[in-house]
Amino acid sequence: MQDSLAARLDRLAPVKEIAQIGAAIGREFSYSLLRAVAGRDEPALRTALAQLEEAELLFRTGAPPDARYTFKHALVQDTAYETLLRSRRQILHRQIADALRGEFAAAEPELVAHHLTQAGLDEPAIEWWGKAGDQALRRSAFKEAAAHFGKAIEFADKLAATAPSAASGSNWLRLQTSLGNALIWAKGYQAPETRVAFARARELASQVEDVSERFSAYYGLWVGHLTRCEPAPAREMAELFLREATARPNCPEVLVGHRISGVTRWYLGDFADAQKHFQNTLELYDPACHGDFANKFGQDPRAAAEIFDALTLWVLGRIDEALPLADRAVADAESAAHAPTMGYTLAFAALLALFRYSSEAVATYSQALADIAARYDLPAMWVGRAAFLQGWAKWSDGADESRLAEMRRGLAIVREQGYIWLLPSLEAALAEAEASAGETDAGRRRLDDALAELERTEQHWYEAEMHRIRAEIVLKRDPTNTAAAEQSLRAAIAVAQSQKARSFELRAALSLAKLYRAANRNADAHAAPAPAVEDFLSTKQFPELTAARALLAALSP
Repeated sequence: MQDSLAARLDRLAPVKEIAQIGAAIGREFSYSLLRAVAGRDEPALRTALAQLEEAELLFRTGAPPDARYTFKHALVQDTAYETLLRSRRQILHRQIADALRGEFAAAEPELVAHHLTQAGLDEPAIEWWGKAGDQALRRSAFKEAAAHFGKAIEFADKLAATAPSAASGSNWLRLQTSLGNALIWAKGYQAPETRVAFARARELASQVEDVSERFSAYYGLWVGHLTRCEPAPAREMAELFLREATARPNCPEVLVGHRISGVTRWYLGDFADAQKHFQNTLELYDPACHGDFANKFGQDPRAAAEIFDALTLWVLGRIDEALPLADRAVADAESAAHAPTMGYTLAFAALLALFRYSSEAVATYSQALADIAARYDLPAMWVGRAAFLQGWAKWSDGADESRLAEMRRGLAIVREQGYIWLLPSLEAALAEAEASAGETDAGRRRLDDALAELERTEQHWYEAEMHRIRAEIVLKRDPTNTAAAEQSLRAAIAVAQSQKARSFELRAALSLAKLYRAANRNADAHAAPAPAVEDFLSTKQFPELTAARALLAALSP
């Protein structure tokens, strides 16, 4: 068939070159691009194209100059292309790339990159594969972006091997960190490819004098350490980022340094210090300056800081500040129109709703997270988080085994992805659900394992709640085991007080008061929540405060 097609083209010798140029452009091409490359006068070009149409080698839609042509079959394109000498192919690809860069403004930079590659022009190909990757990132097409950045780096490596002086260290580092950022959302935080990309970025960063080019590498390394629950190196990278950013006058990346420092402090349970960093982030945010930071640093820094500030304010007992801020974070994430920012913000908005035991809010946010993950093909970890939260929302409306199974499935997906951060809290929520469904032994074992994991990974931010939940499970398993429950509740209160976690403290203190009241220890029942209630900001959005005040009133002499 290929021989037959070649013979047909030979019989059309006067117009064969037009078919060859079209084949070099692609299976489909526009009249305007063909005209720019062919350099023929209009009558001759239209006549040649008409002959190729009559020979049924090309199909046309529209009329010149707006016409588009398609080869009847891929084999027709291949045959026309293979009749070109290699040197002629390279010339054509260069002319096509020049035309695309000029008159056609490179609406699809990957096409320019492809033709520069085929022309053997490695150095400009690096630039255009990078542009293609940047454009794909902005469209949240992460697998496509990773592929484009990968090609750019392949050519950069090749160029560095043959002409070291021609490879720019800062540009090379930018490509490497961009690849890492794309892989975070194409493969996941802990995918081998992601870890390799940022490890190499750190190596390149040490060779670059311009600090501004190193920040994306620092961010990628920080987020990897954090999600693997490696607190010491995560803290080191956050401190390095903030130190180098603050050392530079008017450095726009300072707010990112504050944001990742805040998340690191939050992870460790230092809520008061974390909140200061989040507030600094929000005060420094400037849409004109930081609007494109989502593609460099994982998420839009404003929305990401807002949702964590909301979580932190809620834990600190500033309920009426926290809840509107969470709503604003979700709205700002939607305005950013950046899939990772939307997914990230929805996931943590759902976590805040879980803190509040609001099944309706968890259901709303987790469904939105599942939709975003499916629409943008986000890594399985986000699918697992959404599945777990959806199962929890259903469980809170009435526990049954199918809903527990959904939670277990989601948790297994998250764990399989190597995402350890937040797992103790999810394990605690599942343990609580298991105990409510009558599986108290399983729930207690799960919670004890989660507490052990918490100690190992130092993610103390949920420690107080986990001790409280353990007490509740102990009592469900054996209502007479009040000593063990009291011990866990006292541990919860002590941790919460050390962290200034007023909401967690009040919740645990209320549980302890109920335990004492059931044992007719009314004086102790009155004393337990009194310190937590004192100076707690009045709100109707925290039922535990209302319950604690009612209990104190009932027990007052």
